[in-house]
Amino acid sequence: MSVRRDLAELAKTEFDAAVIGGGMVGTGVARDAAMRGLKTVLFEKEDFCYGTSGRSSRMIHGGLRYLANYDLGLVREGLREREILLRLAPHLVHPLKFLIPIYGGFLHKMKLKIGMILYDLLSYDKSLPSHKSLNKAQVLETEPALADNGLRGAYVYYDSQIALTERLCMENVVSAQSHGALLLNHAKVVELVKQGDAVSGVKVEDILSGKTAQFRSRLVVNVGGPWLDEIVRGVRRAEQPLARTTRGIHLVTPKVTKDAVALFASDGRAYFAMPWLDFELIGTTDIDYEKDMDAVKAEVEDVNYLQTEVQRAFPKTRFDQIFYTIAGVRSLLRVEGVKESSVTRRHIIYDHEEKEGLKGLVTVIGGKLTAYRGIAEDITDVLCRKLGSSAECTTAMEKLPGADPTELAKIQAQRDSLTKENGISVETLNRLVSLYGSRYTEVLDYLRKDGRLGEQICETQPDIMAEVVHAIERESAATLTDFMIRRSLIAFRQCEGLDCCAKVAKKMGVILQWNSREFTEQVNAYKEQIAMRHAYEKKELAQTCTQAITKAASREEI
Repeated sequence: MSVRRDLAELAKTEFDAAVIGGGMVGTGVARDAAMRGLKTVLFEKEDFCYGTSGRSSRMIHGGLRYLANYDLGLVREGLREREILLRLAPHLVHPLKFLIPIYGGFLHKMKLKIGMILYDLLSYDKSLPSHKSLNKAQVLETEPALADNGLRGAYVYYDSQIALTERLCMENVVSAQSHGALLLNHAKVVELVKQGDAVSGVKVEDILSGKTAQFRSRLVVNVGGPWLDEIVRGVRRAEQPLARTTRGIHLVTPKVTKDAVALFASDGRAYFAMPWLDFELIGTTDIDYEKDMDAVKAEVEDVNYLQTEVQRAFPKTRFDQIFYTIAGVRSLLRVEGVKESSVTRRHIIYDHEEKEGLKGLVTVIGGKLTAYRGIAEDITDVLCRKLGSSAECTTAMEKLPGADPTELAKIQAQRDSLTKENGISVETLNRLVSLYGSRYTEVLDYLRKDGRLGEQICETQPDIMAEVVHAIERESAATLTDFMIRRSLIAFRQCEGLDCCAKVAKKMGVILQWNSREFTEQVNAYKEQIAMRHAYEKKELAQTCTQAITKAASREEI
């Protein structure tokens, strides 16, 4: 939908379901509800995949570490959904080989072996290979940078990776829209409308225009993630928060491993080092966080913790170079008195009518990225039951829009003719397919209408200007940051898009009619987002200076 929207006009419709939150689960609910015939609207205060979904470890997995908590149901759910996503979005979800190095004694090795067997048994319907063992020589041949002192071998198993989580979220947006749903980004729910003992709609502010409107809906679904308590604060009688929020960060460094490596930190926490795009992705941490959810960033202690642990695992490699960090906040079930990593990752559907006597409102707490489709199915089942609908879920069978097998097969067979016909390089075609799957033809349609849109965004990269127009007109991109981070993902390169962001802003400004002030604001806002990835560096520098002064003072040098 175009950003030129009339909120008051859109609010004239009464909806069956109003979804608050445009992450993976929220867009998954919008898709499922629309496919079942419910009149659905979704509101996202920033942009689709802005929050937790876009700041995850980007794995589609069962969660091997949850076996240690005996949560077999959660692991089985993840493995089932992993297999479904491999079918629904094969252009985005890809198998990923994992190694678990074996250090320590016999009991530790047997514990890992039992875990491997259970993982295979719980993924009985898998298309991926079962686990196998490697001896020490085979491990070091595969991953020579690993610590070899005490290494006894490794287990190999397979999960999957979604390198471009933002694109999977957008596929859900496109699918939901094609089934009649209305999805609005940069539309903040500022108030839940309450009549008596029921929530009957939402008051929404269009962040782009500043205008507000009230939308009527028979049911409201709160999928606000870290913001979920803030959303319902004005209508709940209870003051106790529903969610426990924890911060997780990742380091983006030069590539180290050939495959993903599952590791255990010195404090027993599981973490990963894995190839991601042209980098190594190392993470994650798990620390209680209750500050501004929009200002989350990596702290010095987070970075030092991961650097220390990964250096211990790969002593032959230096981890001094960090291109940038990624920080996000998880929304977990509120459980007190246990470590952050021990809190369940299961999702809870909190029916405010059952729990608090407040009709018309359902809140979703917790859940994993991998399980988003199944979580959305559970939520939509609740909605249908409340609305008296018997429509069944079909999201596990209908492929996402970019997964058209005929078009994907055509790319393989006609790659050379497609590049020649459209006047683009093989690199550009491959880039478009990696982002849009079979929907790459939508971008080429813009190029065929205007050959000037074949201009490269950056001289050294294959992205073309047609993607900018497509993002605005077909994928609701309304800001420079929308395009750079969550449509093209140019922001995730080593350069972080700083060299070309003004060029993109100029093109977007022509289409969206930005004046000079708005152009400058857009560029500055994007640079501020990028700066957040490096905020820990300033603190680290200040901390280092303070330590140096203190050390010098103790030697009476100052």
